[in-house]
Amino acid sequence: MMDKNDDESNNRIFDKRLRKFENKIVNFLLDIGQQKRVNPKFLALSIYLLIHGELTQKELKELTGFSAGTISTYLSVMLGFNYFSKKLIPNTHTYIYYFSGDIDMIGTRGLEIGLKSFALSISFLKNKKKLLEDLSKQSKNGANHISQRIDEIINVFKIYEELFPTIGQQIKLETEK
Repeated sequence: MMDKNDDESNNRIFDKRLRKFENKIVNFLLDIGQQKRVNPKFLALSIYLLIHGELTQKELKELTGFSAGTISTYLSVMLGFNYFSKKLIPNTHTYIYYFSGDIDMIGTRGLEIGLKSFALSISFLKNKKKLLEDLSKQSKNGANHISQRIDEIINVFKIYEELFPTIGQQIKLETEK
């Protein structure tokens, strides 16, 4: 006989056929997160909560394969960010965890990170170009060639500034700091 908690759990976990699609989405987002050096366990829990809307620790364990201790630790951290919340299932000792932020916030935050990445890249390239100028004066082989490549990369960023004026303004503000 199935108890109430098992019944609720089955309603939030997708059918096996849908799990294949879910896994593709999760893996895609995990790959992106790894490129950005996001903690993979934190990211996996976040992705599942975003996809499913709300899940218990038991369901997260089933989906991720993480230990109960790992899930509990990461959920505590996630609750501290104020993007995630929990609520007690009535008449149980079980909590449901869910994304409590605005989904638009994720896109906005992604753009902010991208802008900072552009700005950091430009600053880095400009600093390297200064070092290359000194090496070029010392007739170091290849310094001029690398300096030209840096100029080309910076020109690509300038194209982005022209194509996306708002992004361009933000890049300029970030690089002037």
